[in-house]
Amino acid sequence: MQNNKGIFITIDGIDGCGKSTQTRKLAANLRERSLQKPGGVEQRKIVLTKEPGGTKAGNVFRDLLISSEYDLDPLTELLIYCADRREHQNKIVIPETDRENIVICDRFLMSTYAYQIFGRNLDGEMLGYLTARTINRMPDLSIIIDVDVDTAIARARKRLERDFRMHQEGKFEQMPLEFFERVRKGFLWYAENHKDTVIIDGNRPFNDVHKDIMQQLDRIL
Repeated sequence: MQNNKGIFITIDGIDGCGKSTQTRKLAANLRERSLQKPGGVEQRKIVLTKEPGGTKAGNVFRDLLISSEYDLDPLTELLIYCADRREHQNKIVIPETDRENIVICDRFLMSTYAYQIFGRNLDGEMLGYLTARTINRMPDLSIIIDVDVDTAIARARKRLERDFRMHQEGKFEQMPLEFFERVRKGFLWYAENHKDTVIIDGNRPFNDVHKDIMQQLDRIL
């Protein structure tokens, strides 16, 4: 079912790794290229989206998944992530790549393996079954920003506390560090076992990390 018209890029990593800022910077760079170089791939529309979320239904799913208000069973959590991904594929990823646009997504399947399978110790075979029925368009490039757990979680918690959003968005950030050690192992496992996935060292200045992301992207443009 893979569509070769547009380009689908995902950026991922543990909370606090800097992925959301990097996705926004990447989208801005590609839009600037479009203005500078009329014609060709650079002129495609740049669509910035995220999981969970990105669609009307996805915003509801997102509230359920990341708010401390909802104490979901881990299996329920996994099923909602897959439902969100199905909506996202059908409403955003496939239509936009069919139009030959570039879709940049903040989080994707590797997060579900890392957080739900490795972090929550759920059944990987079940996720494989659900994935085959919810994903029709895999990424052309998946980037995992790898940062040491202590640094990443300290960043994430500081941001949520600064913005007074720990209750609304901080369900995972309140998990113990041992949970995030398992999550990090999940991301590394995913990169080893899935093609078109690269790991970038995030324990460096922002601009150095972004330069590496741009170099990886240039390989497929």
